Amino acid sequence: SAILPDTSVAVLLTKSIGALEANEDMDPRDLIADIAINDAKVTLTVNDSVYTLRLLQDGVYQGIGIPLSAGTACHLRAVSPEYGEVTATTVVQAPILFDTVNAVPYINEYNNYWAQVSYTIKDPPSENYYLLNVQEARRKEVTEKILKPDAYTRQVEDKSFNAQEFSERFRAINKNFYPGDSIEVSLSNVSADYFNYVTLRLENKVELVEIFSEPIYYPTNVRGGRGVFTLHLTDV
Repeated sequence: SAILPDTSVAVLLTKSIGALEANEDMDPRDLIADIAINDAKVTLTVNDSVYTLRLLQDGVYQGIGIPLSAGTACHLRAVSPEYGEVTATTVVQAPILFDTVNAVPYINEYNNYWAQVSYTIKDPPSENYYLLNVQEARRKEVTEKILKPDAYTRQVEDKSFNAQEFSERFRAINKNFYPGDSIEVSLSNVSADYFNYVTLRLENKVELVEIFSEPIYYPTNVRGGRGVFTLHLTDV
């Protein structure tokens, strides 16, 4: 799931796949077309109001005009005549905004050009978990945004700077960025559950279409299925 830049909500529904049903050479969009669930009725209940999400493309359902204020509980329900029902609940996380953010090219000893990012935030007096993404700034299809953002992700917990101003500098080392490139730097304040889910994915360096050497079990908050339903507002 994701809150898109136009503040609409997108949810991706698919069948599950086994580790041997896909390989790293497959186009993720072709894979999604094969496993997408397109017959579901998908609703989101917010403040006792029910909003219906319409099928946009290949298992992606989109809802427009849904109020998503911080702290609001959102209840997802998807019912497929063929595959049954799944439900999930999440709370919209409060956004934290950049005070400052800057990026410059950094050349390492192998002449790789990385993006060196510096930023400052004011951390509120609560337990917070941050995800920072650095990626090429370009238009993407909704499916691609959810499935394979091609971003460098940095995880930051506020245990050492709770309720203080925090600044740091890091390097996005996932790909070469060159002087003159346009990049997108985003900051999301996420739930602990989603932070732990992303941590596990990054530790195992697993993409959707890789063949696993052994089973990897990811946490889920979906009842009747698997996956993660989360909603957080992002500063870009």
